[in-house]
This record gives sequence, structure tokens and C-alpha cells, in this order.
Amino acid sequence: MILLITAGVLALLLYMNYIVGLGSIVSQFEKTNLFYYAAAFLTALASIMFFSLTWRSLLANLSIKINIRQALLFVYAKLFIDSLVPEPANITGDLVNAYLVSKVTGESSGRATAAVIGHKTLGIIITVGNLVAGLILLVSNYYLNRGILIVILFVLILLAFSLAILYYMSTRPQASRRVVYGLIGILCYILRGRWDLAKLQARADELLSAFHEGIQTLTARPKALIKPALFSILSWAFDVSTIFLVFMAIGYPVSAAKVLIVYALTGSLQSMGVSFIGVTEVIISTLYDILSIPLSVSLTATLLTRFITFWFRLLVGYGAFQYVGLKLLLNQDGNKVEQKTVDSKVT
Repeated sequence: MILLITAGVLALLLYMNYIVGLGSIVSQFEKTNLFYYAAAFLTALASIMFFSLTWRSLLANLSIKINIRQALLFVYAKLFIDSLVPEPANITGDLVNAYLVSKVTGESSGRATAAVIGHKTLGIIITVGNLVAGLILLVSNYYLNRGILIVILFVLILLAFSLAILYYMSTRPQASRRVVYGLIGILCYILRGRWDLAKLQARADELLSAFHEGIQTLTARPKALIKPALFSILSWAFDVSTIFLVFMAIGYPVSAAKVLIVYALTGSLQSMGVSFIGVTEVIISTLYDILSIPLSVSLTATLLTRFITFWFRLLVGYGAFQYVGLKLLLNQDGNKVEQKTVDSKVT
């Protein structure tokens, strides 16, 4: 990951110097209004807060109780992992999130994973609505570049396919069982002799049973999903507001259509694993440039936004990840000491 980050930063510096021009970027940075930029920080923090409340509300629907502080810590830990391990659907961070909840609450990680799927489904639905709204605004008010239209339609198809896969795997226990058994078989083949296939399959059955029970609980009460859906919409709204405020900070207000399109496209690409440092900045600034925003303005706004939505979250997420890991380690050690004390008394 260090090599990838170094390569990405070097590529970005070359792009800034030879394609955009460092002088024009520096002049844009010098014009940054700190009041609007500070407001962008606040909206980004509010977005994470409502993102955490969405997760917490879905867990509550499954009778899994965590407080707001724990929800924030777990979400920041997830964001840290997602930032370092770019992969399709960012599933690694979500699985770690479910694991942390199960360790803290004692509930099955299978049930916590049901909340993860619910959260992802809400996010995909909002992204589809975002893309459609941005597309309508672009068609109504601007000339639409054919390349952008093709990309939008391609991403919409992928999102629809993702929703269909989530629905099928969540509502078909036998299908999810076959997939999990297949993955276990591959891992056991690679690590021959290290893992017990029968024990892993038995554990997988237990987790999948809890997962599908959780999905049934969530879908059985549609009204209970109103609250997390509202929180999810507010999280999206504050996240988009961060971009508007960054453009205002550099004195270049932009239309809602352009921000919505670029936000939805880059968010979708990142969810597919295209989120390497350097690559993301180039993609975002290029999309803005295609939508007739000067490249120097596009890259400056992208760098300022990414500092808030990536680097700042990465730093806070690292602290949260270390803190949660330390707490779990201390609790585990405390339980071992307590168990030894009980055993010695019994003896």
C-alpha cells in the first residue's frame, strides 16, 4: 500500500505540473476563503454523523444496541480500511465493522452483516436517484457530452445490477450458501492442511442463518426503515454540500447538475474499487473539465475536497481503528484474567 500511495502521489504531482500547471493551482489556492472552507469541514463531519446514525438505526431494528460514540468509532475505522484497501463494494471495511459490533455487543456478526447490506442498499438507491437527478438537470440546462452520457448509463446499469445481486443473495439462502461454500473451498485448497473444511462450513451455516434472519427482520417492517433512510439522505445531502462549499471557497460557484453528476460517478467508481490515491483526483478533475469547468479550478477544488473527505478521514479513522483495537485487546485480556481467577477459586 505504501508503494501504491507513493506512486499515486508522484503521478498526481506530474499531472499537476505538466498538464494543469503548478502556478495556476497555487494562484487558486491563494484565493481560498477560509470561512467557506471551514464550513465545508463542518458539513463533512455532519455527513459522517448521519452516516453513523443510519448504521446505528439499522442495527437497532435488529435489536442490536450501540451508542452514538461507538457508531462513530466503528464508521471511522471502516473508512480507514476502505481508504487503504480499495476493492469492489468496499466489503472489507463493512465486514470489519460487523465484526467489531459483534465483539462489543456479543451479537452474531451474521445479524450485523444484515445491517451492512441494508446500509449498502440505501446507499445504492440514493446514488441512482442522484445520477438520475443530475442527468435530468444536465439535459435540461446544458449540452450533454456523449462520453459523459455513456459513462452515466454504464454506471446506472452497474448499480442496477448490484441491487439485483444484493436482493438475490439476501433472499436466497441456498444461493448465498453455495457462494460462501465455494469461497471456503478455494481458501482451504490454497491453505491446505491449515483450516478444517467441515468446521468452517458449520460456522458459515451459523452466520448465514443469522444473516438471513436479520434480513427478514429488516424487510418485515418497512416503516422501521424510514428513519435510517432519512438519516442516509441527510448524510448524502451534507456530503454534496461539502463540494458546493469548497467551490464557493475558491470563488467559483457551480451548478447543482455538475456537482451531482461528478459526485455520483466518482462515488460509484470508488465503490467499484477505483479509488487509488492520485487516480481518483485525476478522474474527478477531468470530469469537471469535461463539464466546462476550468482544469485549474477543477483540480484545486478536487484537492481541497479530497483533503476533507479522504486525508482528514484517513487520519481520524486511523486513530479510531487503533483505539477500538486497543479497547478490544484490553477487554480480551481482562476476560482471560477474570477466567483464570475463577478457575483458581474453583480449584
